[in-house]
Amino acid sequence: MINESYYLIAFASTHAALRAEAFFKAHRITMKLIPLPAVISAGCGFAIKLAIGEVQAALPLLKHATFEAAQFYQIKKEKGETIADSWVI
Repeated sequence: MINESYYLIAFASTHAALRAEAFFKAHRITMKLIPLPAVISAGCGFAIKLAIGEVQAALPLLKHATFEAAQFYQIKKEKGETIADSWVI
């Protein structure tokens, strides 16, 4: 089984998720707006997926963000199991 690790930013509203998508695109951060994985039962149902390599570029920008993120997670997929660890910036 392929192991995978990435970061998610979850949002309280769809509006915030769409604002975040536009914000990161404007700052040329590679990301993807995705449905919230089933292991996370919070927020509006959408999340921004950031590759591990994009997190260091994205975090300093959050100080200037025009959206409110609900929660941050590191997602790990190992041996067919998905694990979501919340994290604080």
